[in-house]
Amino acid sequence: IASALLWGYSFFKKPKPLNEKSFNRVAIAGFFLGLHFACFFWGVRNTSIANATLLGNTGPVFTVALTFLIYRTISKNVFFSLLIALVGVILIQKSEINNNSTAFIGNIVSLLSGFCIAVVYMIAKNIRKENDTIAYGRSLFFFAAITIALICFLANVSLFSFEAKDFRWFLFLGLVPSILGHNSLNYALKFLSPTAVASIPLGEPIIASLIGWVLLGELIPINYFIGAPFVLIGIGLILFYSEKDKTG
Repeated sequence: IASALLWGYSFFKKPKPLNEKSFNRVAIAGFFLGLHFACFFWGVRNTSIANATLLGNTGPVFTVALTFLIYRTISKNVFFSLLIALVGVILIQKSEINNNSTAFIGNIVSLLSGFCIAVVYMIAKNIRKENDTIAYGRSLFFFAAITIALICFLANVSLFSFEAKDFRWFLFLGLVPSILGHNSLNYALKFLSPTAVASIPLGEPIIASLIGWVLLGELIPINYFIGAPFVLIGIGLILFYSEKDKTG
């Protein structure tokens, strides 16, 4: 749906097409984005939401590791800033994290989803320097959709086992989290390092708790007030130092 919306938008505002040398890399990035989505939703069905969110947002940890493996360098400032943010996330979610051994597979799969999104950002780093955000996003989501369709086919899962009323939520997910969320991060990749972009979603628990308080009247746990400053300071420092070191 996200890909279809972006392709539809392209009829009105025609972006510059992807250059030929980027096509294969976008296909690979889309494959890993599809795996990221599949692993996250598979993981969240087999572990707690807190576990899946925490482990699914380990992308910056993997981008740091991949950056070191590929470039043989690492920014110490970015690394320690990331540790600060991760401490905050753990403090926020520690009371909700499920240590039940039956959730082990769900935790592993959720962790794999974090690795997959890190690969997407690492691949996209150079693609975004040369290509338009809309052209990149519409193709990225298209290949992700193909990947998920293949996974459903192999797992014998129907793509159409939902009610018509669910379509409005699919449309919402395609527009808001995918286009406004993921595609905004795709845009940011042109200016920030993969670790900086992957670190931004670490603030999700803070935003989710505020939305829950405003819309649903849910009380904000004390853990959020303890961990939120660590997360915000950590992300702020990562963005600050990443401006000086775009490879980290």
